[in-house]
Amino acid sequence: MLYDPGVWLFGLAVGLFLAGILGVVLSTRRVPPNEARGMPGVIADPGSEPRLLELEAEVERLRAERDELRGVLGRLVVLLEERRAHLVTTGDDGEHRGGGG
Repeated sequence: MLYDPGVWLFGLAVGLFLAGILGVVLSTRRVPPNEARGMPGVIADPGSEPRLLELEAEVERLRAERDELRGVLGRLVVLLEERRAHLVTTGDDGEHRGGGG
């Protein structure tokens, strides 16, 4: 029975199928953040925790600044569109502005 090629082929097919399933499961596994810090090969610096907190605060500050700048740009777009609409409706080409020449 062990010399029958059908048994060996069937065993090989089952083994490859299980290896494929295991590969998919392992490749799609998400590591929880608390496990990621204890990964082997990662050297944790004892003083890194305060630095991480500083970086997180900096990221939050930059996000707030980004949101503020987006708001300013949005208001600027509205003003420019209003100015353009005014120029189109009045036919003012802006040549009479800007001081002497």
